[in-house]
Amino acid sequence: MTEEHCTTTTDAGVVTVRCAGDLDQDMAPQLRDALLAPVRRGARGVVADLTAATFCDSTVFSILVEADREARAHDVPYAIAAAQAAVTRPLEILGLDHLLPLHGDVAAARAAVTETPDAPRRVS
Repeated sequence: MTEEHCTTTTDAGVVTVRCAGDLDQDMAPQLRDALLAPVRRGARGVVADLTAATFCDSTVFSILVEADREARAHDVPYAIAAAQAAVTRPLEILGLDHLLPLHGDVAAARAAVTETPDAPRRVS
């Protein structure tokens, strides 16, 4: 089993929550708190970095949707970086790839949350 962990860093007001390993219901409360707290505090932006995730269950996908809704409600830019098929494929099957702001890497996700407000939001 892959070790699970989430770390949070802040750079220029943008919070990046990096989660690696197997992301399941046991890790869900930690991920939820890590994503929602900066949104509710009005961070400049929030990036969910799932590029090192090896597994995601439905609980995690629910949290990603909740974080997106909260970010929109608080007008906080939010993006998800996901490159592994373990994350992207289930999101595609569920149709969430059309709903959530997904990006192929952290740099693209970070760029998306730091765009000027008038710039169109692009998903890469």
